Amino acid sequence: MEYEGIYGMAQVTEQQILDALKTVVDPDTGKDVVSAGMVSGLVIKDGNVAFALEVDPQRGPKLEPLRKAAEKTVHAMDGN
Repeated sequence: MEYEGIYGMAQVTEQQILDALKTVVDPDTGKDVVSAGMVSGLVIKDGNVAFALEVDPQRGPKLEPLRKAAEKTVHAMDGN
């Protein structure tokens, strides 16, 4: 499963995004999505943030809550 999120944000850094995503933990492994190497393609351009979460396709449906948590975490960085 690959998920890409794009969010309009003012002045965030790649490190801030990664730090926020470190709070999102895969329930099966107990590792955060950054340490587990699940975050890829992180791009910040013109105040927009895009990233993908890569997981085994067989785990995709089970990890939908993880995807939603990552999306919510990054979105909340902009105060939304």
